[in-house]
Amino acid sequence: MLALGLVLGFLTPLGLFVAFLGGLASFTGIALGAHLIMPPVLRLAGRIVGRGPTGALAAANAVRYPERSARSTIGLVIGVTLVTLFAVALDSYRSMTLLAFELDPAMARALDQTLSITTGIFTGLVGFSAVIAAVGLVNTLSLGVLQRTRELGLLRTLGFTGAQVRRMIIAESAQMTIAALGLGLVLGIGYGWVAAQSLLGSQVGLAPPTVPWPVLLGVVVFGAVLAVGAAAVPARRAIRLSPVAALAAD
Repeated sequence: MLALGLVLGFLTPLGLFVAFLGGLASFTGIALGAHLIMPPVLRLAGRIVGRGPTGALAAANAVRYPERSARSTIGLVIGVTLVTLFAVALDSYRSMTLLAFELDPAMARALDQTLSITTGIFTGLVGFSAVIAAVGLVNTLSLGVLQRTRELGLLRTLGFTGAQVRRMIIAESAQMTIAALGLGLVLGIGYGWVAAQSLLGSQVGLAPPTVPWPVLLGVVVFGAVLAVGAAAVPARRAIRLSPVAALAAD
Protein backbone atom coordinates (compact mmCIF):
# COMPACT_ATOMS: atom_id res chain seq x y z
CA MET A 1 0.00 0.00 0.00
CA LEU A 2 2.94 2.33 0.63
CA ALA A 3 4.29 1.56 -2.83
CA LEU A 4 0.84 1.98 -4.38
CA GLY A 5 0.47 5.34 -2.65
CA LEU A 6 3.78 6.49 -4.13
CA VAL A 7 2.72 5.43 -7.63
CA LEU A 8 -0.70 7.08 -7.30
CA GLY A 9 1.01 10.20 -6.00
CA PHE A 10 2.44 10.83 -9.45
CA LEU A 11 -1.14 11.05 -10.74
CA THR A 12 -3.11 12.64 -7.91
CA PRO A 13 -2.51 13.96 -4.36
CA LEU A 14 -5.09 11.41 -3.22
CA GLY A 15 -2.24 8.91 -3.26
CA LEU A 16 -1.46 10.25 0.23
CA PHE A 17 -4.56 8.51 1.63
CA VAL A 18 -3.48 5.13 0.27
CA ALA A 19 0.05 5.67 1.59
CA PHE A 20 -1.37 6.71 4.97
CA LEU A 21 -3.32 3.46 5.25
CA GLY A 22 -0.21 1.51 4.28
CA GLY A 23 1.87 3.35 6.85
CA LEU A 24 -0.74 2.83 9.55
CA ALA A 25 -1.01 -0.89 8.83
CA SER A 26 2.75 -1.47 8.59
CA PHE A 27 3.60 0.53 11.70
CA THR A 28 0.89 -1.26 13.67
CA GLY A 29 2.44 -4.53 12.56
CA ILE A 30 5.86 -3.35 13.75
CA ALA A 31 4.45 -2.39 17.15
CA LEU A 32 2.56 -5.67 17.58
CA GLY A 33 5.50 -7.75 16.36
CA ALA A 34 8.11 -5.87 18.38
CA HIS A 35 9.11 -9.06 20.22
CA LEU A 36 10.20 -10.47 16.84
CA ILE A 37 11.64 -7.29 15.31
CA MET A 38 13.57 -5.75 18.20
CA PRO A 39 15.86 -8.67 19.21
CA PRO A 40 17.75 -8.70 15.85
CA VAL A 41 18.05 -4.90 16.03
CA LEU A 42 19.32 -5.18 19.60
CA ARG A 43 21.88 -7.79 18.56
CA LEU A 44 23.12 -5.44 15.87
CA ALA A 45 23.39 -2.62 18.40
CA GLY A 46 25.11 -5.04 20.77
CA ARG A 47 28.03 -5.33 18.36
CA ILE A 48 28.74 -1.67 19.04
CA VAL A 49 28.80 -1.97 22.84
CA GLY A 50 29.54 -5.69 23.21
CA ARG A 51 33.29 -5.41 23.75
CA GLY A 52 35.00 -6.85 26.78
CA PRO A 53 33.26 -8.82 29.54
CA THR A 54 30.99 -5.95 30.60
CA GLY A 55 29.86 -5.21 27.04
CA ALA A 56 29.35 -8.88 26.23
CA LEU A 57 27.17 -9.39 29.31
CA ALA A 58 25.21 -6.23 28.55
CA ALA A 59 24.59 -7.39 24.97
CA ALA A 60 23.40 -10.79 26.21
CA ASN A 61 21.14 -9.28 28.88
CA ALA A 62 19.38 -7.05 26.36
CA VAL A 63 18.19 -10.01 24.27
CA ARG A 64 17.77 -12.61 27.02
CA TYR A 65 14.07 -11.82 27.42
CA PRO A 66 12.71 -10.64 24.02
CA GLU A 67 9.31 -9.66 25.41
CA ARG A 68 10.83 -7.44 28.09
CA SER A 69 13.31 -5.88 25.68
CA ALA A 70 10.53 -5.21 23.18
CA ARG A 71 8.38 -3.51 25.80
CA SER A 72 11.37 -1.46 26.92
CA THR A 73 12.27 -0.16 23.48
CA ILE A 74 9.15 -0.07 21.32
CA GLY A 75 7.76 3.00 23.08
CA LEU A 76 10.93 4.93 22.29
CA VAL A 77 10.86 3.60 18.70
CA ILE A 78 7.32 4.95 18.31
CA GLY A 79 8.26 8.33 19.78
CA VAL A 80 11.39 8.76 17.66
CA THR A 81 9.56 7.58 14.54
CA LEU A 82 6.78 10.13 15.03
CA VAL A 83 9.20 13.00 15.66
CA THR A 84 11.31 12.09 12.63
CA LEU A 85 8.26 11.43 10.45
CA PHE A 86 6.74 14.86 11.04
CA ALA A 87 10.09 16.63 10.74
CA VAL A 88 11.05 14.91 7.46
CA ALA A 89 7.54 15.06 5.99
CA LEU A 90 7.11 18.79 6.68
CA ASP A 91 10.64 19.66 5.59
CA SER A 92 10.28 17.62 2.39
CA TYR A 93 6.86 19.16 1.81
CA ARG A 94 8.39 22.61 2.18
CA SER A 95 11.20 21.83 -0.25
CA MET A 96 8.82 20.34 -2.80
CA THR A 97 6.38 23.26 -2.44
CA LEU A 98 9.16 25.79 -2.94
CA LEU A 99 10.22 23.87 -6.03
CA ALA A 100 6.67 24.00 -7.36
CA PHE A 101 6.48 27.78 -6.76
CA GLU A 102 10.02 28.65 -7.84
CA LEU A 103 8.61 30.99 -10.52
CA ASP A 104 6.78 33.00 -7.83
CA PRO A 105 9.42 34.16 -5.29
CA ALA A 106 6.95 36.11 -3.12
CA MET A 107 4.67 33.12 -2.70
CA ALA A 108 7.68 30.89 -2.09
CA ARG A 109 8.94 33.13 0.74
CA ALA A 110 5.50 33.25 2.38
CA LEU A 111 5.15 29.47 2.20
CA ASP A 112 8.67 28.99 3.54
CA GLN A 113 7.97 31.10 6.63
CA THR A 114 4.62 29.44 7.29
CA LEU A 115 5.93 25.92 6.88
CA SER A 116 9.00 26.61 9.02
CA ILE A 117 6.79 27.69 11.92
CA THR A 118 4.47 24.71 11.39
CA THR A 119 7.43 22.31 11.36
CA GLY A 120 8.74 23.67 14.64
CA ILE A 121 5.35 23.50 16.35
CA PHE A 122 4.53 19.97 15.23
CA THR A 123 8.02 18.68 16.03
CA GLY A 124 7.84 20.15 19.53
CA LEU A 125 4.38 18.73 20.21
CA VAL A 126 5.23 15.27 18.95
CA GLY A 127 8.54 15.42 20.83
CA PHE A 128 6.63 15.03 24.08
CA SER A 129 5.75 11.48 23.03
CA ALA A 130 9.45 10.65 22.88
CA VAL A 131 9.95 12.10 26.36
CA ILE A 132 7.09 9.97 27.73
CA ALA A 133 8.56 6.90 26.03
CA ALA A 134 11.95 7.70 27.55
CA VAL A 135 10.42 7.66 31.03
CA GLY A 136 9.06 4.20 30.29
CA LEU A 137 12.51 3.00 29.24
CA VAL A 138 14.03 4.32 32.48
CA ASN A 139 11.38 2.57 34.57
CA THR A 140 11.77 -0.73 32.74
CA LEU A 141 15.55 -0.68 33.07
CA SER A 142 15.28 0.07 36.79
CA LEU A 143 12.84 -2.81 37.24
CA GLY A 144 15.18 -5.12 35.32
CA VAL A 145 18.05 -4.30 37.66
CA LEU A 146 15.84 -5.00 40.69
CA GLN A 147 14.85 -8.36 39.22
CA ARG A 148 18.52 -9.27 38.69
CA THR A 149 19.73 -8.44 42.20
CA ARG A 150 21.04 -11.96 42.85
CA GLU A 151 22.70 -12.10 39.44
CA LEU A 152 24.52 -8.83 40.10
CA GLY A 153 25.57 -10.12 43.52
CA LEU A 154 26.97 -13.26 41.92
CA LEU A 155 28.97 -11.16 39.45
CA ARG A 156 30.41 -9.14 42.33
CA THR A 157 31.29 -12.37 44.15
CA LEU A 158 33.04 -13.71 41.03
CA GLY A 159 35.25 -10.64 40.91
CA PHE A 160 33.32 -7.91 39.06
CA THR A 161 34.07 -4.52 40.53
CA GLY A 162 31.46 -1.84 41.16
CA ALA A 163 32.82 0.11 38.18
CA GLN A 164 32.41 -2.93 35.91
CA VAL A 165 28.81 -3.43 37.05
CA ARG A 166 28.12 0.24 36.38
CA ARG A 167 29.63 0.00 32.89
CA MET A 168 27.58 -3.12 32.17
CA ILE A 169 24.30 -1.41 33.09
CA ILE A 170 25.22 1.72 31.11
CA ALA A 171 26.18 -0.44 28.12
CA GLU A 172 22.85 -2.28 28.31
CA SER A 173 20.98 1.03 28.41
CA ALA A 174 23.08 2.34 25.52
CA GLN A 175 22.35 -0.79 23.47
CA MET A 176 18.59 -0.45 23.89
CA THR A 177 18.71 3.29 23.19
CA ILE A 178 20.85 2.86 20.05
CA ALA A 179 18.53 0.15 18.75
CA ALA A 180 15.40 2.23 19.37
CA LEU A 181 16.90 5.43 17.93
CA GLY A 182 18.30 3.68 14.87
CA LEU A 183 15.07 1.91 13.97
CA GLY A 184 12.98 4.99 14.74
CA LEU A 185 15.12 7.25 12.55
CA VAL A 186 15.03 4.83 9.62
CA LEU A 187 11.26 4.37 9.87
CA GLY A 188 10.62 8.08 10.39
CA ILE A 189 12.68 9.16 7.39
CA GLY A 190 11.03 6.54 5.20
CA TYR A 191 7.47 7.30 6.29
CA GLY A 192 8.05 11.06 6.13
CA TRP A 193 9.38 10.92 2.59
CA VAL A 194 6.53 8.67 1.44
CA ALA A 195 4.00 11.11 2.91
CA ALA A 196 5.46 14.15 1.12
CA GLN A 197 6.15 12.32 -2.13
CA SER A 198 2.68 10.76 -2.39
CA LEU A 199 1.09 14.19 -1.77
CA LEU A 200 3.17 16.30 -4.17
CA GLY A 201 4.51 13.76 -6.64
CA SER A 202 1.99 14.85 -9.27
CA GLN A 203 3.37 18.42 -9.12
CA VAL A 204 7.14 18.01 -8.70
CA GLY A 205 7.82 14.45 -9.85
CA LEU A 206 10.26 12.26 -7.95
CA ALA A 207 12.16 14.21 -5.29
CA PRO A 208 14.60 12.99 -2.61
CA PRO A 209 13.69 13.35 1.05
CA THR A 210 14.80 16.52 2.80
CA VAL A 211 16.29 15.62 6.15
CA PRO A 212 16.23 18.32 8.88
CA TRP A 213 19.63 17.55 10.35
CA PRO A 214 19.30 19.85 13.42
CA VAL A 215 16.18 17.93 14.47
CA LEU A 216 17.82 14.55 13.95
CA LEU A 217 20.95 15.72 15.77
CA GLY A 218 18.73 16.77 18.66
CA VAL A 219 17.16 13.30 18.69
CA VAL A 220 20.61 11.66 18.81
CA VAL A 221 21.79 13.95 21.63
CA PHE A 222 18.56 13.21 23.49
CA GLY A 223 19.25 9.51 23.07
CA ALA A 224 22.80 9.83 24.41
CA VAL A 225 21.58 11.70 27.49
CA LEU A 226 18.82 9.12 27.93
CA ALA A 227 21.25 6.19 27.77
CA VAL A 228 23.37 7.60 30.59
CA GLY A 229 20.47 8.98 32.61
CA ALA A 230 18.43 5.79 32.43
CA ALA A 231 21.32 3.79 33.84
CA ALA A 232 22.36 6.22 36.58
CA VAL A 233 19.88 5.30 39.31
CA PRO A 234 19.82 1.49 38.81
CA ALA A 235 23.62 1.42 38.49
CA ARG A 236 24.02 3.36 41.74
CA ARG A 237 21.70 0.98 43.54
CA ALA A 238 23.44 -2.09 42.11
CA ILE A 239 26.92 -1.09 43.27
CA ARG A 240 25.77 0.08 46.71
CA LEU A 241 24.25 -3.31 47.55
CA SER A 242 26.80 -5.67 49.08
CA PRO A 243 27.39 -8.99 47.27
CA VAL A 244 26.30 -11.01 50.33
CA ALA A 245 23.01 -9.11 50.65
CA ALA A 246 22.39 -9.40 46.90
CA LEU A 247 22.89 -13.18 46.95
CA ALA A 248 20.45 -13.46 49.86
CA ALA A 249 17.73 -11.53 48.00
CA ASP A 250 14.64 -13.42 46.81
